[in-house]
Amino acid sequence: MRHKFNKMLELHTWAKTRHVFVRQLLTNLVKNGKTTTTPKRAKVLKAEVDSFFGNLVRMSKKLDEKDARRECIRYIKANIYGEAEGKKVLNVLLPKYIESGATSSFVADYKLGFRVGDGVQKILLKLL
Repeated sequence: MRHKFNKMLELHTWAKTRHVFVRQLLTNLVKNGKTTTTPKRAKVLKAEVDSFFGNLVRMSKKLDEKDARRECIRYIKANIYGEAEGKKVLNVLLPKYIESGATSSFVADYKLGFRVGDGVQKILLKLL
């Protein structure tokens, strides 16, 4: 039996390299505001982004301002590569999401067609 096994969330990498790869995708999405990828990677990245920003919004609402900022910085450093991208999350994106009151659905996905080389479908992920 194959209980609790989702074939769609499999990226065919080992656990450590999968975590690094997802962090790189998340960093690129934050840096550029959008990214183009395959459907499997898009599904994994969308779940990761919703979890990431949802946790940040929850931390900010739950704790007082000083503690929330410190905990958010710690959490961002654990999940984002690069200091500039971390500052962008903390100073630009997070206040926008807190102000809007969103707790999920931080990313929109659009189908773009198929890649020229191997014919795999392309999906554009864009931060809202």
